[in-house]
Amino acid sequence: MDEETPQSQQNLTFPVLPQADLERVAQTILHLFSPSTSSNPELAKHLQHELQQIQSAQEAWGLIAGLAGHEDPNVRFFGAHTAQVKISRDWETLPEDLKPALLPLLLGTLAQAINPHNQYSYQPANGVVVRKLFGSLASLLLRLAFPHFLHPILTVIQTIHSSFASSTALPPSAPGSGYNTPGASSSNSTALDGVPPQLKHRVRLLALEWCAICIEEIGRAGLAEHQRQPLRRHIESDLSVVVSTITDAMTGDPNLSPQERLKEAEVACKCAESWIDWGLSTEELNTLLPVLYNLLPMPAASSALVEVLSESIFKYGKGTKILTEPMLAWIIGPSGQALLGSTNDEPSEEFIALTKLIAALVEHSSEWLVARIQQNDVQAFLGIILRLTGWQGLGNVEESLSELTLPIYPLIQEAIMDAPMFSSPQDTSPDWAVAKNFFRELVEVTRRKARWPGNGDTGGSIGGLDKEDRANFESWRRDAGEIIVGAFYILRDEMLENLTNIAGQQVQSGASWQDIEATLHCIRYSSEAVPLGEEKSLPILFGDQILGQLAHRPTRGKGEERLRLTVVCLIQSYEEWFKFHPAHLPPVLSYLVPSLTSSSTISRSAADALKALCDMCRKKLVEHIGAFAELHGKIGDLGPEEQSKVVQGITSVIQALNPPDAVGPVEGIISPILTRISQALQHYSTDPANAQPALVQATAALTACFKGLSPSEDEMFDTTDEGDEAAIEEAIARTREDPRIVELRRGIESAVEGLVGVVGRGESDAEVADAISSLLKHATLSSSTLISLSPLPLLSLVCMACENSPSALWMSLASTLTLRVNAPVTSFAKKSEKTEEAKQQEENDQVGKWNIVGDVASRLVVVAGRFLVGEGMKEHPDVVEGWFKFCSSLASRFPGVLLRLPPQVVEGYMSIGLAGLGTQERFSLKAASEYFVALLANTRYPSPLEPISDPLFAHFGPLILRALILCAGSEGPRSVIPNMAELLAALVSRVKTSEISGWLDGILAQEGFPDSRATVASKKKLKEAILRSRTARRMREALHEFALVARGLDGTTYGNATAI
Repeated sequence: MDEETPQSQQNLTFPVLPQADLERVAQTILHLFSPSTSSNPELAKHLQHELQQIQSAQEAWGLIAGLAGHEDPNVRFFGAHTAQVKISRDWETLPEDLKPALLPLLLGTLAQAINPHNQYSYQPANGVVVRKLFGSLASLLLRLAFPHFLHPILTVIQTIHSSFASSTALPPSAPGSGYNTPGASSSNSTALDGVPPQLKHRVRLLALEWCAICIEEIGRAGLAEHQRQPLRRHIESDLSVVVSTITDAMTGDPNLSPQERLKEAEVACKCAESWIDWGLSTEELNTLLPVLYNLLPMPAASSALVEVLSESIFKYGKGTKILTEPMLAWIIGPSGQALLGSTNDEPSEEFIALTKLIAALVEHSSEWLVARIQQNDVQAFLGIILRLTGWQGLGNVEESLSELTLPIYPLIQEAIMDAPMFSSPQDTSPDWAVAKNFFRELVEVTRRKARWPGNGDTGGSIGGLDKEDRANFESWRRDAGEIIVGAFYILRDEMLENLTNIAGQQVQSGASWQDIEATLHCIRYSSEAVPLGEEKSLPILFGDQILGQLAHRPTRGKGEERLRLTVVCLIQSYEEWFKFHPAHLPPVLSYLVPSLTSSSTISRSAADALKALCDMCRKKLVEHIGAFAELHGKIGDLGPEEQSKVVQGITSVIQALNPPDAVGPVEGIISPILTRISQALQHYSTDPANAQPALVQATAALTACFKGLSPSEDEMFDTTDEGDEAAIEEAIARTREDPRIVELRRGIESAVEGLVGVVGRGESDAEVADAISSLLKHATLSSSTLISLSPLPLLSLVCMACENSPSALWMSLASTLTLRVNAPVTSFAKKSEKTEEAKQQEENDQVGKWNIVGDVASRLVVVAGRFLVGEGMKEHPDVVEGWFKFCSSLASRFPGVLLRLPPQVVEGYMSIGLAGLGTQERFSLKAASEYFVALLANTRYPSPLEPISDPLFAHFGPLILRALILCAGSEGPRSVIPNMAELLAALVSRVKTSEISGWLDGILAQEGFPDSRATVASKKKLKEAILRSRTARRMREALHEFALVARGLDGTTYGNATAI
């Protein structure tokens, strides 16, 4: 192409800035990049803002050509960057007749930037300028009408060739190197004849860079499918050019040095990756793959092949002839074996890349491999995988190779279970024989690799590792433990029996802690797959032969502590198995109890294990209640966290007792805790800092009692078996009236009142507040315990605390307690025959509930109105969220109470809700919308509240509608559009269509609402969609489409990429 004429014409049509203005812009840029500016952030920020203002002006189009010839690359970069910014953000401001002229301007600027005669093209920073120009051309491709940018890939490559060909005085338009204009006659002449090899090398690198940047920019644009397909068709004719550009660079020029050829090949591979991700056809991949295979084991080639396996048209197991078979042959062949044999210590980049390729190959071809598992080549390949997993060194510490192979094994295991061989007899099937042998070796490799380093105790640290290395190795062991689960599904009982035998032999022979621990680690991770009915190996494991011997093993040194920790975790991992094998509970508990007073790490895990076993096996452990009483007597020797867990475990066993039998044990556990709370409160009033730990600890212990005494909802924890649930509830109800239990509950209520009083005065810290919050939530969680509290007195107490010291804590607790007030009626209550007197009492109780809830609601709205007024919502988003959660709870459970409050109180709830829809904070907006949704849903037909709520919504409905459209279309974050859509759907379902239509007419007719960019057409379309739709999904689509227009994001890359 003639690069002089188009550019001279272009400079006539685009703004031409005076040289003085260009110089001022250049000086500003140079000032920004000056070393002295880097130490002055305020100045840098000012200069950046000034340059952004310059870019936003219409005259900035003139900077593209105006700065292109400047000597400083930073200035030229700003000119190229301005081109991309203007194309991306201000495309619509460019007159239509100027848009096509932008292409020759950019091509001319590019030609100037890369021309070998241009001394600036050799500056190291010029590459950044060229890449930015490529990005600008890619942005232009996304916006310019296709007829104005025909064959875009080829056009830019021709510009590159023309620029370099002009340096040899050849006609710039001469075709060559396969880059002929489509339709032109072929020619053997080459545009770059006579150009030195190094310049040809630059040409190829630039062509590859353009190809890569172009497709990456397209991929980042987030195009919708209806935009993507036309663009794909537009560039499809250039795909042969792309592939030939890549393959030519991969093949290499013999006239170049090895380093230059290597660089070309690497850049070509990265370019190929980008195009593979975009989507190459089968034909193009068939051309590309053989050349890629020739580059193995180059890391870039391996990476490109990984992309083919995982992202191309051949993914999900396709193309095994062109992919799986050649790769398998290469890996097990001389080249692959030579690479494997050349690495003994630190793996090379080639080796690591090949390992990643092997992992991708298994993910792609696992079914193919399993179907041919008897073939020698497949077995050789599987052997290589095992060798990589067992790579010498500590996983994630001394080597990182083995971790790359760990995801492989679940894929192979799943492929085996999905294959026809899975249904064949395991004892006689040759396929099964190979598969089992493979997984046997895997288990052995994993057991060996999971072993902590050293032999015996290594003194001050486990295995002689520092904290970071220890954490890394622990991570590897966890990941490796997961593959043991998959191995069990293949080997079944054989694997567990083998590991148990090894563990028994190691324990009996007095092996080092490392050897025993590694074996038990594998058994621990098998627990996920081991059936609950296993009765062969686990009884040996938890019997005298292994666990009994380990219990007498002296605990000295970090290593032996680590072994004990693994045993404790092993016990917890099989917690459900003990429920069906209760005979093994005593020795296990005998192991756990001494572990409670070991090191902090062991004691925490032992407390967790004990709590889990008590939860799971509570009915089985009732006969050992005396032992638990003894354990409770020693609880003072434990740490605070362990105490709470042990208390929860003990109380969960007590819960399984007959209610009358539980009175004494419950009193024995809770009374000392109440005494501790009372003492801590007295101490707290005079010395809060020192009293805080004791107060938190005692409160947590009381919370643990409520947790333990609550019956579990999970069937696994069911203690009733086939007993009569109603009879148990009746017994609990009777026992709750026992004077000792009544007195105990009074003591708990007094303690709670004291705790709330401390926090309500605003004197406590966050840790105390969290402890009290947890206590109140669990104290009212279940009504089926001896000590559970009524939520109504607590609700009033929380309300008073909130009045004294408004906070998110009290608002959130008020929400929780409000939901607890109307707890579902128990089966016992349902079945009971009620007398007239009982019915009257129940009715009075119900009215009493409504009065208390109404009183709390009237008082809290005053608190919210006072606390959240003005900037309150902005400054206290946590309180806002807590308040609206309370409003939602009130509207969900007691809508009648809310609507029958005095009119000014109801108006307060609605007004604060409207203010909530005007906030900017996402969680506040979400909570406010959920409140209105709950209110609308609970006053809709056939609710008896519909008539009394109609006048309310007649007044506030238009305000809610306006607020949600303003939030979605302009002022709120786009992430809440789905929440606004839910509210819109609820409003449309609640109010007559004719009213909604009138409201919309008035709201959308407002000039500039919700933003001046909202067009009349978009408003009309929104109204039609709202009146036609009834589901939240349709509302969401309509609101999102309207929001894109109103926010100026319609058709933009950002708008498409961040679609809701």
